[in-house]
Amino acid sequence: MQSLRKLSIPYIIWMTVLIVFPTIIIIVLSLSTLNIFRLDPFDWTFQNFRIFTSDVFYIALRNSIKFALLATTISFFIGYPVAYLLANSTSKNKTLYVTLLIVPIWSNMLLRIIAWEKLFYPNSILNMFGISLDLIGKDSAILIGMVSMYLPFMIFPIYTVLEKMDKDLIEASRDLGANMVQSFFKVTLPLSLSGIVSGVIMTLLPAMTAFALPARLSGGRTLLLGNLIEDYFMKTSNFNLGSLISIVLMIVMLILYVVIIRFDKEGDTLI
Repeated sequence: MQSLRKLSIPYIIWMTVLIVFPTIIIIVLSLSTLNIFRLDPFDWTFQNFRIFTSDVFYIALRNSIKFALLATTISFFIGYPVAYLLANSTSKNKTLYVTLLIVPIWSNMLLRIIAWEKLFYPNSILNMFGISLDLIGKDSAILIGMVSMYLPFMIFPIYTVLEKMDKDLIEASRDLGANMVQSFFKVTLPLSLSGIVSGVIMTLLPAMTAFALPARLSGGRTLLLGNLIEDYFMKTSNFNLGSLISIVLMIVMLILYVVIIRFDKEGDTLI
């Protein structure tokens, strides 16, 4: 057993260097005046928390919540029927259909975002088909991009739960006099709740923290929390405020992760 424990040493080193240590630095930055470029003496302060009362943070938070909720809602109403049809499909090409949903995730997300961006300009390849779009800078462009990026994260948790569901329960409800609609709302939907919760959270989080997608598809006109963090780190070099917002989002992610574990104790829907 002792010899096997030594095999975990590279993992512990990797975790410490790339996760634990950077997280500690972010926490220190968020609660101090530390400048990581000069390493001058610094003071501990809570003045950075004033960012949460600023207009720019309010605008970014409002936009993040709006787009995240809209994208998640649309993804759910598209994703649940897709997951349901896949889980109940008897087609011999079922594996192929699931694979086709996975393949886009394997490609670089930034490339997919740029592809949407090119299509949303008035002059694009769509002109060959008599279609001209002018969506850059509009909310619809961001929503289409978010749904296309994060829809698989809604589908797969729900599909996993529905695929493992005991179909005899549906048959039992039908034998007891329930019709298809009643069986769905009284049996299928409640039993797929863990997949729904996981799908919602796994779609909501990246939608709230996105920065490349709104930056490209809005033409830089729409500010989300991810863009605000990027601005503080990359443009104004205010690492203290950027770190503080990052820490808050990390805490939110941990809370939502606990929610997932609460509904899915075996972790079947985590991908």
